[in-house]
Amino acid sequence: MATLVVGVGTRAGAPAGDLARLVDALLRDLGAGAGSGPGEPARVGCVATAERKAAEPAIVSLAAHLGVPLVTYADPQLAAQPVAAASATVARRVGVPSVAEAAVLTSGCAVLGRARSSTAVVVVGRREGAPGAG
Repeated sequence: MATLVVGVGTRAGAPAGDLARLVDALLRDLGAGAGSGPGEPARVGCVATAERKAAEPAIVSLAAHLGVPLVTYADPQLAAQPVAAASATVARRVGVPSVAEAAVLTSGCAVLGRARSSTAVVVVGRREGAPGAG
């Protein structure tokens, strides 16, 4: 079974409801293509982000909304990832060129899709195999 990882980067104070709607819409858009095979849907296994975002209310709320754990990564782990969508603005503000995509890659996932709003970036990745594998 495929497990999805939802990578999240937000501005401080991002509205929790807006983040949940952004993630729900992206997961819905990925729909049938998210599973590892016909009739085998993927499931969200965790929300992943930077350690510095571990207490951000919108991100904590999102993990609760999805009913999954929040996994965090240190800046050196995130900075080591070869991201496709590096941001100079994010690098200036938080010290790494990506949070959401880098968190998905650090989780051992292939990127499936991404969405952004004025306060958040969300990247969904897929990890094949048993839950917790990889």
